[in-house]
Amino acid sequence: MADKQYRITSSMTHGWKVTADVRGHKMVIDQPSATDEGANPLETFLFSLAGCLSAIAKMAARDEGITLRGIEIDVTGVLNPAGLAGKPSDDPVGFKSIDATARIDADLSDEEKAAFFGRVCHRCPIHDNLLRPTVVTHSA
Repeated sequence: MADKQYRITSSMTHGWKVTADVRGHKMVIDQPSATDEGANPLETFLFSLAGCLSAIAKMAARDEGITLRGIEIDVTGVLNPAGLAGKPSDDPVGFKSIDATARIDADLSDEEKAAFFGRVCHRCPIHDNLLRPTVVTHSA
């Protein structure tokens, strides 16, 4: 299959609000201590993981012939804020751990649900980016 490219352009003009128009969808990231018009970047990051896992679960269920009535995913990230505040820390600047827990509404045993969610995680691009280093370049 050919590679597919995803691209967004964001804008921050005043305050802490970052906006983007993504395929006609207005997205907002903000800070609770500012105007709080959207989730903060870290919450958005965790939501991206939950959203991708949910979409992949629907695809995988379809592929495997599983009737998926619904899925809820809790994602919890643990972060030491010292690094992002510019303070010294032995912890990474990013999340030290991320836990994703799914509640799957399907006619599967607990063991089958766990195995299914493992297969879903294996297919999820965002989950994969968290497990393996991805080359990220930056310039100004």
